[in-house]
Amino acid sequence: MKRFLLAILVVGFVGSSMWGILSSGAEEHARAAGEQPAVTKAETPTMHPPVVLLDETGRPVLETGNAVSTLKTCGKCHDTEFIQTHSRHASAGMERVGQPGNTGSGRSWDFGPGMFGGWNPITYRYLTLTAVPHGDLGLADWIRYYGRRHVGGGPAQKTPDGTPLEDLRPGTTPSPFTHVVDPATDTWVPWNWKKSGTVEMDCFLCHIPNPDHESRVKELQAGRFRWASTATLSRTGIASRRGDGWRWNREAFTADGHVRPDRLRIQDPDDGNCGQCHGLVQANANVPVLLTECKPEYWITITTGQIISPQKISDSGMNIAGKENRLRSWDIHAERLVKCTDCHYSTNNPIYHEEPLSEKPTFLKFDGRRMDIGEYLHRPSHDFAAGESYLGLHPEGTEGGMRRCASCHDTETTHKWLPYKDRHMDVLSCEACHIPRINSSTRSVIDWTVITEDGWVITIGGADDE
Repeated sequence: MKRFLLAILVVGFVGSSMWGILSSGAEEHARAAGEQPAVTKAETPTMHPPVVLLDETGRPVLETGNAVSTLKTCGKCHDTEFIQTHSRHASAGMERVGQPGNTGSGRSWDFGPGMFGGWNPITYRYLTLTAVPHGDLGLADWIRYYGRRHVGGGPAQKTPDGTPLEDLRPGTTPSPFTHVVDPATDTWVPWNWKKSGTVEMDCFLCHIPNPDHESRVKELQAGRFRWASTATLSRTGIASRRGDGWRWNREAFTADGHVRPDRLRIQDPDDGNCGQCHGLVQANANVPVLLTECKPEYWITITTGQIISPQKISDSGMNIAGKENRLRSWDIHAERLVKCTDCHYSTNNPIYHEEPLSEKPTFLKFDGRRMDIGEYLHRPSHDFAAGESYLGLHPEGTEGGMRRCASCHDTETTHKWLPYKDRHMDVLSCEACHIPRINSSTRSVIDWTVITEDGWVITIGGADDE
């Protein structure tokens, strides 16, 4: 019976993914033309039951007119507290915050190795965790500035010691948790968390095919944190902006208060969802790939040049020398319908579960025991399998857990033409030969601390030379 249910869920998730591929391409085309994507409806069925949207008091938003609470809404069936506390995307490294200068980065102002407490030369701004006379970002301003790449939860709801932000009251002494820096006077001024609300982990951002990330960012930048998840729903037609606020559209709900299934379609995350924060994703091979700006949401693209698209480079809209001869796709895995989540999977997903060798009985080749699918859906870990991190950012059990090339590809039955094959595999990565160049441009990092013999500086990054 468990296998039967698991098979049904897999089919449902595959259907969800295909819808995301089709819909995201249309939205990308509209953006390229300077148009606002229209409200989209879910045309395919979903396994997810109808949803009643609840506010932070647990009452239906149709009755109160208040902002939606993902923790209360999704928490009716899922353990949202468990999910929030088992998500690196939510914590943003907050659990590793310590004394400044002890992060391994070599920078005396870093409080942590992650986005929360760390500094990098592209975003440039940094969190000031001590109320020095001239600070940079208090916590509320950190949310306004970095919220475009933060899913919510973690430091957007609590202090590192676990105190809810809405319980904080500004004192006579400025604190980065209760104050922000006024850019006009360069002084600390109080922040009202009761008025702004906090940012809950935004489930809609990753689990619907048409999230409105731009509207969400506008709410964050305006300091209307409580309404961020509501703004994410604006493309569904469930909610629409009215002045500086939002109204719920009754025609999007059934008579008994559930959201109509054609308006809200819950799905397994697809590459387009990931691309909102991680890089340029163009799922529709018929719409030319264009990189029009180096914004922080395209983080992997602007730092490595990576573009996730099944489209052939020669068919793209990019200005690349010799493009007509580049007949491979931007991403071979996207071309073969391999998704981000196929490698960066939930670490307690029973489909992908692999027992550690230290716990596996020695007399078994395969251990078929798995977490019950119902238990997994109640408490799905959002600490995803990850690669190696030199800063040790990934939670225990996820570091190095990401699928590598050899997880799927068998080098023993291939590369027979290669002399000294074992030696090659020992000293060279697969990427050294199979990704010999990056075809998109990237941001350049200029090191002004090292002057070359000709009096210039060292530059790292940028487009590959011909």
